[in-house]
Amino acid sequence: KMPSRFLDHRPSPTRTMKQRSLFLITSPLALSKVAFSLLPPSLPLKRTQHSHQHVSIPISCAYETFDAPSTSTSTRLVGPSSTVLLSSTAETPTDIAGAVETSNVADTISTHLQRAARAVSKSDVTKQEYEVEAAERALVQWVDDYRGQSAADDNIGTPDANTNAQPKPDVAVFEDVIGGLLSLPPPYVTSTTNAEPIDTSDDINSQSNSPEITQQIRSLLGKSKNNANILITNNKSERATQVLDLMEAFHEPMGSIYDDIIASHGGDVLDCLSHLTMEQLVVGEIDEDVSVDDDDTTSTQDSPFYQQAWKSAKTALQLLNRSEDLYRETGKSSSRLPSISSYVTTMDVWKALAIGAEEKGDEKKRDEALETVKSLRQRRLDVYSLEDGEGVEQGNNSARSKYSVIPSGTNTVEDVLAFATNLLSKSDSTYKIREIDSSKIGTWHFNQLIFDLANYPQPFSGPLAQDLLEFMMYAVQKASPTPRRHTKKPNGDSKQRNYHIVPKPNTDTINGVLKAWMVTPNISDAARRAESILAQLAVWQSNGSLWGVQPNVVSYNTCINCWKESGINGAAARATEILTLLEDSSTDVYPDVVSYSSCMGAWAECSYREVGAGRKAEEILTRMYTRSKEDDSLPKPNTRCFNAVLLAYANGSWTGGGKRALELLRFMERLHSEGYDDVRPDAYTLNIVMKALTNCGESGAAQKANQILRRMEESFSKGDTRLQPDLLSYNIVLDAFAKKGDAESAESLLNQMYLRAERESQSGGIAKPNTYSYTALLNAYARSEDKVAAVRKAEDLFNDIERRYAAGETDVRADTSVYNALINCWAKSGDRKALYRVTQILNLMEELGLHGDDSEVQPTSRTYCSVLDALSRSRNWKAYQQSLDILDRMEEFYSNGYESVRPCARAYSIVISTIARSRKRGKAVKAQEILHRMESEYRKGNSAARPTVYSYNAVLNAAAYTSKGDEKEQEEAFKVACLTFDQLRMSDYLQPTHVSFGTFLKAIQNLMPSSDVRDDLVKSVFRRCCRDGQVGDLVLRNMKGLSSPEVYQTLLKGEAGGNYDLPKSWSANVRESFNVHVG
Repeated sequence: KMPSRFLDHRPSPTRTMKQRSLFLITSPLALSKVAFSLLPPSLPLKRTQHSHQHVSIPISCAYETFDAPSTSTSTRLVGPSSTVLLSSTAETPTDIAGAVETSNVADTISTHLQRAARAVSKSDVTKQEYEVEAAERALVQWVDDYRGQSAADDNIGTPDANTNAQPKPDVAVFEDVIGGLLSLPPPYVTSTTNAEPIDTSDDINSQSNSPEITQQIRSLLGKSKNNANILITNNKSERATQVLDLMEAFHEPMGSIYDDIIASHGGDVLDCLSHLTMEQLVVGEIDEDVSVDDDDTTSTQDSPFYQQAWKSAKTALQLLNRSEDLYRETGKSSSRLPSISSYVTTMDVWKALAIGAEEKGDEKKRDEALETVKSLRQRRLDVYSLEDGEGVEQGNNSARSKYSVIPSGTNTVEDVLAFATNLLSKSDSTYKIREIDSSKIGTWHFNQLIFDLANYPQPFSGPLAQDLLEFMMYAVQKASPTPRRHTKKPNGDSKQRNYHIVPKPNTDTINGVLKAWMVTPNISDAARRAESILAQLAVWQSNGSLWGVQPNVVSYNTCINCWKESGINGAAARATEILTLLEDSSTDVYPDVVSYSSCMGAWAECSYREVGAGRKAEEILTRMYTRSKEDDSLPKPNTRCFNAVLLAYANGSWTGGGKRALELLRFMERLHSEGYDDVRPDAYTLNIVMKALTNCGESGAAQKANQILRRMEESFSKGDTRLQPDLLSYNIVLDAFAKKGDAESAESLLNQMYLRAERESQSGGIAKPNTYSYTALLNAYARSEDKVAAVRKAEDLFNDIERRYAAGETDVRADTSVYNALINCWAKSGDRKALYRVTQILNLMEELGLHGDDSEVQPTSRTYCSVLDALSRSRNWKAYQQSLDILDRMEEFYSNGYESVRPCARAYSIVISTIARSRKRGKAVKAQEILHRMESEYRKGNSAARPTVYSYNAVLNAAAYTSKGDEKEQEEAFKVACLTFDQLRMSDYLQPTHVSFGTFLKAIQNLMPSSDVRDDLVKSVFRRCCRDGQVGDLVLRNMKGLSSPEVYQTLLKGEAGGNYDLPKSWSANVRESFNVHVG
């Protein structure tokens, strides 16, 4: 039988509540959702029209505009003897001139979405919601502005060529925002006041229940002391649908966009029905004696969950209708074809609604749901049958036109095989063409070619393999059903009539195409395309085109591996859905060990970017173990499964991952002692555990990793070859010591590696140090406390590398990583020779790597940043000009095509900081000039050069500590400080930190004379700082030096003394780790 996800089956309307709950819980859509804490409802998007003005007002009034709640003004700020343009707004950011550069709106949206992705990795759901909503708001504002501009142009007749025309929002921006919305947690459940009193049963208030449990029950049922009912707020699916509505006004969305939103609505339906199930269960257990009237607002018939489930299901159906309409309106473009998964998802949720309606006795809604399922089944068959049959009716050339690789006019079996074979042979010289007897071409030859495409991966492997499958199906549908017959000549000789052999696809054909998609490089939707093969197979079975061909466990395992290798967001969750499908007893295809290990491996692959991946992989392992204990015939965990879970913890760098990895290691050893022969730790297992300890950053991790290494050495010496430590084992422990700064232990371990390699030289010792080993030791020197000794030892180690390489040890060479580590040692040493040495090393790397084209020693952006950092720390009078020269060289090399030396934000920021530390005249203006160069480089397309808050803070620092005595220079510095702070405050992607406020206050103190105007300015800046939650120690210190004791105490609400009981909101956003010394 085909699984329920790919073949329709009508659910039995007589399922019990327990069975229905199981159906909802095991649904792939329900399992794909991630558990997040409940959040408050999203605020509605408000559109406020702002007027931009340019006025000249006193400085005290100018900064009072910080407090304006809803106006946007651009004001003339009057300094000591100059006028500074300063803009301020409370809602819509503007640049210095008071106007937003529309070209940056897309970057702003992208920045918000990137921040949201980082928030996910940190489990900061509130930050994720905030950033996604900000991106959503920016996109909607962009659409409003574009429409407003279009309307104005229509009224005028011709747009003014001198105005900055708003560009139309790009399709990629819509897709990114929709993706960000769909990545949000599930819909929120909140409460709303009910005017009618809610029945509070004595059963709920019974003494057997604690107040906390009673409140939880009330919250679950919508019953509380405040007479509140549950309310499902505007969720991510509805918001994504609203963005899709805007998108349709400008573009023709791809079918995959509709598929994703439909899947999200389907998940909402199952979520709501799951809540409804729990609601009924709790009502049945707690409120058995409580009679509920037909019109009671808490009845399941009128439950908000039940209503929301129907609403989401209808929205999913409407989206599918719109997707079909767009497909027809665009000439049946394959990119707009609704996927079979959308049909299956929509039918699944309507089947679930039919079950719910049946249990409630609501025949009308049950019939409506079942009729919808029936209609969707027929529509799916119609759409895909039409897609398959169009070319057949219009002739051979039309039939060929839908293929991706096979050209039109290639009509015969021989021509198709010859084309595919020749294409693969030309692309890969190692592929040898097999001779084929054209009279015996059949399924085997097509299968062999399809697997060749998988074994010799090419960019066309997946598309061409699918073309071959579709050609085979075209031949099957076109062929005559008459069987092959034999006739006899009059003399008795037999003669076979020349009937055409039809290469009919079989299960191996399907699996070969799936594998070809899995190995195809540089195709982002390969996993979706592979999964669609199984969906298409279901269609071919249902319409009678391909009877008897069924997917097996290899088919589904290949789909899981496709998602594992895809590297896209949500891939592991989708792989888990497929595994859950195999676990469903409604199908004859059951998971094996490869199914489980591949799914766990998918979580390991995504653990770099998805928080909690290790925990999710372990949940699958636990489920596998539990199922095998209950049924001995089911697959049992093996070492490969445990290794996949351990790798998910190791790659995730999650705090606590190292501890959990050790616990899993002990569990493996216990299972092996209990008779699980396939569960036995090997060297790879222990390497992963050591890596998890190294990456988790926990206390004592390096010592624990070293203990495991010693255990491996001891076991191997006793004859256990499975635990022989390899080079990776030693390098992991070296890296652990390096991160701790334990240079002595790292040095000792490196020496032990050489001794071990000498002892095992005859047996091919594999633990001999390589370049990475030396780099790890150099990094340990850089982090050690004894900087003087560290530099000397680092130079000795570098000379040893050079000597060994010259002696023929090719595994040890001074490459870019070694040079970078040596530069880093000197940069952090504080030695007076550091400036000379790092510039000498950089010049050598440029000579060899850039001018000499030796890619092994080519400098990178990290190299230049380390040198610039050494210059900045040196405080040498030459550092000012040398840092500018190095930055110029970076920009020149990058413009000449050397991508590795791309100027980055850190490089620019270090140069600005070096300028700020110097005693040069005009350093504030020069620092501002570098900031503008940085912004220009970013606008040219160098995303790595986007300014950071540290860049702006460094410019403020340069202005704040301008040399005293020259009134004109101080005026220029004050202008730079005001403009830079204003630009930071108005930035689309940055906001001031407590360091920004504190440094700006220091600039006011050093550059403005004491006066009432200055006091008013300080008050305004401080109030803004309080509202932003950025009152840190630096702000308080500079405030105390700026204000009189009376003003200082007034601003701090009358609190005197050294310790102030300040409101927590004043410092809510302070990260003291950002604090720096200025001056």
